[in-house]
Amino acid sequence: MKKIAAMVLAGVLAAVPVSTTGAAEFQDGTDTQNFIWAAGKETSTDTDESKGVSANDSVVEGLDKPLVFYPNTYYKFNVTGAGTQNTNPVEGDVRWTPLYWSLSLKPQESDIHRKWEIGSAKGIYTKVERAYNIYVFFQREEYTGGIWEKNDIVQPVRYQFNAAPLTEQGGSYKYLIGGIGYKILNEREVSVTGLAAEYNVIQIPATVVINDKVYKVTTIDKNAFSGNKEITDVIFGNNVTTIGKYAFSQCPNLRNIRFGSRVKRIGSNAFAQCTKLRNFILPASVRHIDARAFYQCPAVKVIRINSTALNYVGKKAFAVNKTVTIRLPEKLFARYQKLIKASNVYSKTRFVKY
Repeated sequence: MKKIAAMVLAGVLAAVPVSTTGAAEFQDGTDTQNFIWAAGKETSTDTDESKGVSANDSVVEGLDKPLVFYPNTYYKFNVTGAGTQNTNPVEGDVRWTPLYWSLSLKPQESDIHRKWEIGSAKGIYTKVERAYNIYVFFQREEYTGGIWEKNDIVQPVRYQFNAAPLTEQGGSYKYLIGGIGYKILNEREVSVTGLAAEYNVIQIPATVVINDKVYKVTTIDKNAFSGNKEITDVIFGNNVTTIGKYAFSQCPNLRNIRFGSRVKRIGSNAFAQCTKLRNFILPASVRHIDARAFYQCPAVKVIRINSTALNYVGKKAFAVNKTVTIRLPEKLFARYQKLIKASNVYSKTRFVKY
């Protein structure tokens, strides 16, 4: 059964180019996840067939699915050496005890890893799924005189694992949760710094847990998602108060944005030149909209402002396009219309009471 599983796996992996470059970027580290895998592909020549035990019969668990190598994310895998589960050995029995692993068939000491975990401090970024060889080295032992005796034979067996597509977006980050990067601002708050994966819909949570502590997500950093071609929808959590400058600028496929209930400030060029952006509603909490926040978004037809506290509109913040309609609360209509017109909008911009 093990040999059949190994042959099927090898056939699947053959469709993916095996990578050798960048192998040094992997190392062992701290584990957070577990998976299950079958046996690897045979490379050993010392098979001990007369004893029915080969190093190639060893089993690796934990590398069956493509792994997303976010920075400082490590995956545990388990190795069961062939014959090590023999609980009733007899004279001459052989077993293979796992010693260490490496991405090199002839590793230097610096390439040897003795923790059964794999990851990368910097992350592994690739646009396509990539396969890597991993070599597990086994010590041969023989049952002699009632005890297991080691000999001088150390046998490598080749397995493979796949790195899933992962692209670096936005700024740097110190913590990564669900593909979104964060940095700690103070004892209670964090900011969003960017993406480490390709997502169409981004949902910014109200809170995140880092090192067993709950933080409110209050800020979207400047340039966090600028130029991202994958994003189509953004949903902001209700603790986000500030959206930094250029945070979502020039996202060509961004269509829908749903603000949370506590957004107070939208930075300059935050959503500028998002050519497919559609109608949106600014919540009651908004107070400050910086210059060109929604500049040149030609697909927007209607903007509804629910704010009761708006007191600043930067230059060309609402220079969205020549045909946009801006809906304003009746009680604040005159004040808001004056404020927005003073910021320099297109002459055909329509203002409507509701």
